[in-house]
Amino acid sequence: MFPLKKLENLSFNSRLRKIARILHQAEMDLISGREFNSLYLQKVFDLLKTYKLPCHLLKLLKTRYSRVKFDFPHFSRYLNRLRHGILAFLGAEPAEWDFINPQSGILAQEVRKILPLRVYLEEIRSPYNVGAIFRTAEAFGVEHIYLSPNIPLPTHKRAQRTARGCTTIIPWSIEKLATLKQNKGVFALEMGGIPLDEFHFPASGIVLVGSEELGLSPEALKLARSKLGVVSISLAGAKRSLNVSVAFGILMHKWYSTIVNS
Repeated sequence: MFPLKKLENLSFNSRLRKIARILHQAEMDLISGREFNSLYLQKVFDLLKTYKLPCHLLKLLKTRYSRVKFDFPHFSRYLNRLRHGILAFLGAEPAEWDFINPQSGILAQEVRKILPLRVYLEEIRSPYNVGAIFRTAEAFGVEHIYLSPNIPLPTHKRAQRTARGCTTIIPWSIEKLATLKQNKGVFALEMGGIPLDEFHFPASGIVLVGSEELGLSPEALKLARSKLGVVSISLAGAKRSLNVSVAFGILMHKWYSTIVNS
């Protein structure tokens, strides 16, 4: 535990950041079922009350959960609300990967329901998108992800942030597009294809997903059209495009639902 007397040697903003980390740790301990020092936490609350904070934070500190009631889930939600209130006051908006994950981060391969669904990522440039696609793929039971050469690897630090442990349990390999030609169930996610609700998804197959900037290569589209074709997501906006990981999530939900409900 960080000695509270040392907080006085820090600048005001640094003190609040440190307290946010203390609250974060207490929240993780509570979610994980570990013991934490409630007396120490009460001293943190009392210290916060002496600071010039926005009225809504001071009001939050006066609620019953800041004193005696350390039950779950009420107290963990209270800690979360207080921590994010402090961060918002500091202008430190959290990224998605800063949120608490109640899991340890180590996922168990044996509990996965694996379906014969595979993914080929062609020239994805952002490691964040690679990680997000791995996370979505794991959620929908994808058995394998192929990466074209020169893609940020799933081991990239930024990919791992958004994947939240999923890069360690989904098998992946680096493959050239030509290696997929012998597969029958190949189709592509790209604009100008068959609407999502009209597309006939295969019971097993490989979906091709392309670059954030350029989409799929002509070679990839040619391969898809020689097999099962191209599927598209209908859009109403002026931009008429989605982030590749978001589009992938929409497609995977539809593909997964088609299989499990058949």
